[in-house]
Amino acid sequence: MKNTQTSAPIDHIISLGENSHIRVWETLPKNQDVKRNSTILIAAGFARRMDHFAGLAEYLANNGFHVIRYDSLNHVGLSTGEINQFSMSIGKQSLLTVIDWLKDRGINDVGLIASSLSARIAYDVATEVKLSFLITAVGVVNLRSTLEKALKYDYLQMEINDIPEDLEFEGHNLGSKVFVTDCFDNSWDTLDSTINKTKSLDIPFIAFISNGDDWVCEHEVKQLISNINSNKTKIYSLIGSSHDLGENLIVLRNFYQSVTRAAIGLDSEKLDLVDDISEPNFEDLTIITVNERRLKNKIENEMFVSA
Repeated sequence: MKNTQTSAPIDHIISLGENSHIRVWETLPKNQDVKRNSTILIAAGFARRMDHFAGLAEYLANNGFHVIRYDSLNHVGLSTGEINQFSMSIGKQSLLTVIDWLKDRGINDVGLIASSLSARIAYDVATEVKLSFLITAVGVVNLRSTLEKALKYDYLQMEINDIPEDLEFEGHNLGSKVFVTDCFDNSWDTLDSTINKTKSLDIPFIAFISNGDDWVCEHEVKQLISNINSNKTKIYSLIGSSHDLGENLIVLRNFYQSVTRAAIGLDSEKLDLVDDISEPNFEDLTIITVNERRLKNKIENEMFVSA
């Protein structure tokens, strides 16, 4: 029996003490006719909030998945901290905290979906904790190269004290000294560091690349995959898309469909995309997007009043 309810997700708070917390949204399965083995955890890309993934959560829930999203610390969204204090290590800490929170609730079978910059964090995490599977979309594998393309200059070649204090990335001020120092101190910056992290990856893994991606090189993703000592990996291409998967409705729908097909396949330990999925209708997607935006605004207003 299918439940077409389009209410807002369940809101949770992971308290970290000292006025610090991570906000988590939970979407329950909307199709009771199928039973999935894994809960899906979605990690949003840089400057993206969890409500930006309302459509993907709806697609996955429509196909029987229990879906979890969160906003990272020191980022945009509903968790605490300012984005000019964001670093890759803070992003990793946030993701690990949510995974631990799920385990505390008895949820151990977790499939991780990560896009863009969060994919580089996911590559680290996937070798340190046991995941059911991993899906990345336009995932960054060479952080230094992606930053150079996005910022139009390789700031990582400069001495740390010479780098401008704030760099505008995706419309937000990236605290450059915090971010760059962490990149070098914890080896986030190079393709080789990503390859070294993932070569022992031994879980089913699908990487979606885009044939129009100006920020992530297709051949570098293929190089990453070729260095993984596993036969559980596969690459698919999102034809007609750039790095921005939300640039138009056609690209966005293809992203939702493709990732949902991949998740269903991987949940059964198969690397092939399934043919048939249950798609939510446009009206339901619109309603859930509006409901989530209202929930976000309500929480932000409460946070402002309490501050």
